[in-house]
Amino acid sequence: MVPKSRGDVLIVDDDPDIRDALGECLRYEGYAVQAAADGRAALDRLEIGFRPNLILLDLMMPVLNGFDVLNALKQRPDWQSIPVVVVSANRGYGVDDLGGTVGILRKPVNMDQLLEVVEQAVSAS
Repeated sequence: MVPKSRGDVLIVDDDPDIRDALGECLRYEGYAVQAAADGRAALDRLEIGFRPNLILLDLMMPVLNGFDVLNALKQRPDWQSIPVVVVSANRGYGVDDLGGTVGILRKPVNMDQLLEVVEQAVSAS
């Protein structure tokens, strides 16, 4: 019997090593994880009906960056309720600057902080 997932998390980051590390950590803790290499791929998943309990979103990516993803999420009523945690090395922004986010994790990511933030966001969703 497959144990029930603690929640669905979409990791959006252009760095495959970061996607893999975050995904491995979250899967180990019982989360179901999907990953996208850029914002366009993430929005494509939402377009086909995937509704994660949380999006972990990098800001600086090719094709469609994190700022564009945040704007797209605000435009769709069915996407507005998806919590977003920004995961970025960019230190120039706070939660108040990034409307629609529930938190910010700075790279390099502390895995204990990651698990704490993900647990809080998923349990609130």
